[in-house]
Amino acid sequence: MEVSQIMTEPVTIAKDQRLSYALDLLEKKRVDRLIVTEGNELRGILTYADIADRLGVSKVVAVSIGRLHVSSAMTETVITASPTDDITDVAQLMVDRGMSGCPVIDKEGKLVGVITKAEISALVKKIENVKVKELMTKQGLLTVGPVERLIRARSDMLTAGYSGMPVTEKDRVLGLLTEKTVAQALARFSVEVPDKYRANQVRMIRVVDAMMQQPPVADPEEPISKAATRMLDAYLNTLPVVTKGNKLVGIVGATDFTRFVANKFKVPVPPKQT
Repeated sequence: MEVSQIMTEPVTIAKDQRLSYALDLLEKKRVDRLIVTEGNELRGILTYADIADRLGVSKVVAVSIGRLHVSSAMTETVITASPTDDITDVAQLMVDRGMSGCPVIDKEGKLVGVITKAEISALVKKIENVKVKELMTKQGLLTVGPVERLIRARSDMLTAGYSGMPVTEKDRVLGLLTEKTVAQALARFSVEVPDKYRANQVRMIRVVDAMMQQPPVADPEEPISKAATRMLDAYLNTLPVVTKGNKLVGIVGATDFTRFVANKFKVPVPPKQT
């Protein structure tokens, strides 16, 4: 299967647009990235993670989001795919590089689409013979409490390379913190709190102020088709995996599904312990 068969129409934005407009556009178009262009030239990409990172920088906190531009937050170094690339190769590239998506450029250098882990994850919506427990991450889970500081939680997510983190209390799932909810919370803070107070008050934002409450979850015994469908329908990249009583036993998400596709639709064999 080639990239051209599942890629989607890119949503573009100029690099001199306001960051606040970009955040609204991401929500309106239900996408997790914008392709930044200048004329007909590709200049970069902008994601919720980029916006959260920019708004969380200490020297930028005092600046209102309405005064920041896309160029101040976008990622300029962009890896691209070709419409004729094999989808398993692109999936492997995303896993190896820690990418969540990339623009698709044709032989003439024209932007013709975008491919993300969401499109790749959609390929497992018909896989009924693999259970969530076979793909989910269950060791070294990264979780956060509802009253912990948002800036610290975001830093932990960034260090671990996670796009979502369950919010728990005694192993019981209360919510889900994502790059999107962090970016939106910091944007609200930027608008609602006067400039002179932001530098001190940003440290007071708690996870509960940003988390998605009562997020959809997955059952370890259900097929990955159901989990992938539920995740994509909610426009998420991660689902907490829970058992009776909403007890957290793992997480499963777009990265796991992409790794499965990269392995030619087979459950990856974990590396042997030495």
